[in-house]
Amino acid sequence: MRLPFQGARLKPIIVGTMKYSPFITRMLPIAAGGTASARYCYAVWMRHLLLLAKFNGGKIPAQVAEIGPGDSLGVGLAALLSGVQSYFALEAIEYWNTERNLKVFDELVTLFQKKEAIPGNGEFPLLKPVLEDHSFPHNILTDQLLKEALSPERLQMIRKELQSPTSHRNEFIQYKVPWHGEDVIVPYAIDFIFSHVVLQHIDEIEEAAVTMDHWLKPGGFVSHIIDYRSLGYTKAWNGHWTIPDWEWKIMVGGRKFSVNRNPHSYYIDLFKKNQLKLLYVSKDTLPNDLSRNNLAQKFRNISDDDLSTTVGYFVGQKSQ
Repeated sequence: MRLPFQGARLKPIIVGTMKYSPFITRMLPIAAGGTASARYCYAVWMRHLLLLAKFNGGKIPAQVAEIGPGDSLGVGLAALLSGVQSYFALEAIEYWNTERNLKVFDELVTLFQKKEAIPGNGEFPLLKPVLEDHSFPHNILTDQLLKEALSPERLQMIRKELQSPTSHRNEFIQYKVPWHGEDVIVPYAIDFIFSHVVLQHIDEIEEAAVTMDHWLKPGGFVSHIIDYRSLGYTKAWNGHWTIPDWEWKIMVGGRKFSVNRNPHSYYIDLFKKNQLKLLYVSKDTLPNDLSRNNLAQKFRNISDDDLSTTVGYFVGQKSQ
């Protein structure tokens, strides 16, 4: 019989226990990724746009929602500069500030005006997916489209809304914090929902999937990139699947976001269950060095494919 703390990882447990302290928790920084960089935001949006274009003929969606924009609204601003009519930024905690948003916006405008090539992995080594062609997508973002999207009047209106992104009177930007709840967005109003390495941080992922289905129009599309790795919680990239729930709860401590530990096949089943026809499913892999005896009981039946899958890519369409 295994005793309660036999074989437990003492250092992360001690750190996690400290982070349950209300005082310590208030002192912890909240990290939200790299969206304070305009070039990074540009690169992220272009990747989702190119994935979507493979299945919708390159049409720019009118109403777009992003789950977890992070440090700035930059990826959504890139969407607006591509001709998207309205952008809904859906976040659990408010990370943005006006000065940062305006700086990223102005830099993004320059990138689109210059029709810059899409930044690659030499600049952002961890950015997924890896593109074969980094040239500006002229076939999608035509001169006429950009002329309208980047008109001085439109840019001025978007910039003005960045001063108050939570205002219900906004035409281009709606920032929703917290975003949970079906009533946050009018039902069946969104043409495209996307997220970039965010869904793995949502514990109530089944409820979130139902909510997204409630917002998405019949025939609307989703694009999700999901990272299944332990993200620093364990030395092995997939070591989080060796940890029992009680120990995991202590390890993640008072962190605002941890990792829900759901593998690739879980999301395939989840999306199908929520009226999504999966048009594109791809994955990255790494060697698995874990034996099944190392796995926590909860993950003992995980497939060999899941044990070696690090990142998943999904494009889906809601049933008409």
